[in-house]
Amino acid sequence: MLTPPADMYPGCTWADQPVAATTQFGIGTAATVEPRTGLTIRYKVIMFDPQAGFVTVLPDVKEDRAGVVRPAPDRHRLRTVHLDDLDDLRLIHHRTRDDTTALHTSHCRHAIKAAFTAGGDQGVPASRRVYRFWMQSVEGHTFRFLIRAPSQAEAHAIARSWWQGAPCADGWSGGRLEDGDRIEFLTCEGARDMPVWPYPDQIADPV
Repeated sequence: MLTPPADMYPGCTWADQPVAATTQFGIGTAATVEPRTGLTIRYKVIMFDPQAGFVTVLPDVKEDRAGVVRPAPDRHRLRTVHLDDLDDLRLIHHRTRDDTTALHTSHCRHAIKAAFTAGGDQGVPASRRVYRFWMQSVEGHTFRFLIRAPSQAEAHAIARSWWQGAPCADGWSGGRLEDGDRIEFLTCEGARDMPVWPYPDQIADPV
């Protein structure tokens, strides 16, 4: 039997043509990210037209890097947005099971665009969550990196262990920072679903 990638059907062309929602729940989610502050605004996708390059959305919520979620303004006003103005776009639909896909989910997910967003790990299986971090040491060195971890708290712990090591009588040992240096600021910039992790370690340079 042909085994499709996680949550996908092989050869599905549903998202290659204009599609519209038939229920209030929409056909997927979209998001924009403010680069300076990391504020993420999420939308429900009502209609998607790949040929014209436009998406019709309803604002849903806004979320900051601290995880504070608030209702988005104009939640009941439809907006038409160009694909280039979105940072993240994920569509989902139902498929009728057949012989080829009998052992797999009846949902089919299409990641049209994927970005690291605040709250981007929500609804994502723990084994596929990837977090992006920014870090500054007390010596003024800055780093940006990715971590594959089942939760943001565990990603923080991995980052501290990787860079700073473990506490010891003289300070810290086993880390990758220079002797005497330590972490001053460690910020999670967002998360995303990444089914395939091509790196040998849990931490990697950003793509």
